[in-house]
Amino acid sequence: MEELFGDNKLGELEEKIDSLLGAYKGVREEKNGLAGKIASLEAENRELKEQMAKLEAEKDVIVRKVKGILEKMQRVEA
Repeated sequence: MEELFGDNKLGELEEKIDSLLGAYKGVREEKNGLAGKIASLEAENRELKEQMAKLEAEKDVIVRKVKGILEKMQRVEA
């Protein structure tokens, strides 16, 4: 038991704890940074989905109009 509480062992233990705390702080900061990036990317993704939905609706309108024009042309030719 005396070996566990010797100055050398306690010093090593303290160094390891300090090292672990430093690593934990770094990981926590990285996690927070990544969480911010994820939130930003999710917002961007929502915006892109909205833009795609609008473009899809516009495309549908254009396709319907083109089909209408083609049908009119076919009736005129007939």
